[in-house]
Amino acid sequence: MSDPTQEAKPAFPPEIEEGRVIAVLSYALLLAMVPYFFLPLIWRNNDFTLYHAKQCHAIWIAILILLVIAAPLMAVCVGVIIAAVALIGALVFCVMGIMNAVKGETKPLPVVGKWGEEWLKGIRKI
Repeated sequence: MSDPTQEAKPAFPPEIEEGRVIAVLSYALLLAMVPYFFLPLIWRNNDFTLYHAKQCHAIWIAILILLVIAAPLMAVCVGVIIAAVALIGALVFCVMGIMNAVKGETKPLPVVGKWGEEWLKGIRKI
């Protein structure tokens, strides 16, 4: 039997528990094309949120690159396909990122996850 006077231990370490909401917001607001992930990159006070902000930044850059490529190709209808793939891919990556953040994991996203770590490796917790 468990002692009801004892406090329940949190499921995650304090840094992850504190940063989960911000990490989820980074991905959720990215779906609305709001670059909220810049805030954790600026604050840099939590490794968990910083990691997920870097992942969001990689998704954002990938979307922008694909949409810039798609724009001139709209005249021949190939651009519409590229833009659709970019936006659907962003949705999938954001959902995967939200799931990782909720579970308290720091797994890189497929394809773009390694870019976020590589491009922003100089940004560390302060």
